[in-house]
Amino acid sequence: MTRYIFFLGGSDAEMAEIRSILTEKNSLFHDRGLSWGAKISDYASEISVLSHDAVPVFVELAPDTAIPENAVVIDHHDEHAGKGRKASIEQTADLLGIDLDLRQRLIAANDRGHIRAMRAMGASEAEIREIREMDRTAQGVTAEDERLAERSVRERMDILGEGAVFVESLTERISPVTDRLWDRFEHIFVHTPEKKFLYSGKGYVIQRLKDRFSA
Repeated sequence: MTRYIFFLGGSDAEMAEIRSILTEKNSLFHDRGLSWGAKISDYASEISVLSHDAVPVFVELAPDTAIPENAVVIDHHDEHAGKGRKASIEQTADLLGIDLDLRQRLIAANDRGHIRAMRAMGASEAEIREIREMDRTAQGVTAEDERLAERSVRERMDILGEGAVFVESLTERISPVTDRLWDRFEHIFVHTPEKKFLYSGKGYVIQRLKDRFSA
């Protein structure tokens, strides 16, 4: 039997649920409670002591260092993104040979396509609210972030045109900003206090922005 050892990436609702699944199944895993942008090298010390029969499974970790030949990479963002691509929790379930329940499938939909994807599955408003709150909490969003996001939308929002908006955010956490605007705008541009420029919207726009600004 293959001995998988999982290494978990940035915290959100999906990663929290993957952790719960691994715990329930008594699967071995390492979780440093990392943020978005987590890298394989963040687990350098744990990887260096892997036994020869262990198969490392890297879940949403940027490949910034050499990857063991027998490693399994689980992701659905950036170069791993694409229409029909399974979410990381679904790929994890496939690897373990288990089925996801409805709540877990909604978490997968949320990670792939936010609230619209959950609604397309027939999720209730209560289910959507629960999963979005779980997602923001797992990301480290605080009550102060929620307050600042509300103020940002109220006072620092500039409508660029039909379906597009720019927000000069007062918080680095963008999910409480986009959660307040997703049903009004298809294209949401956010500038954060640490001078990060982020976009939430259509996949083709994300790819064009990546092609335009990648080094």
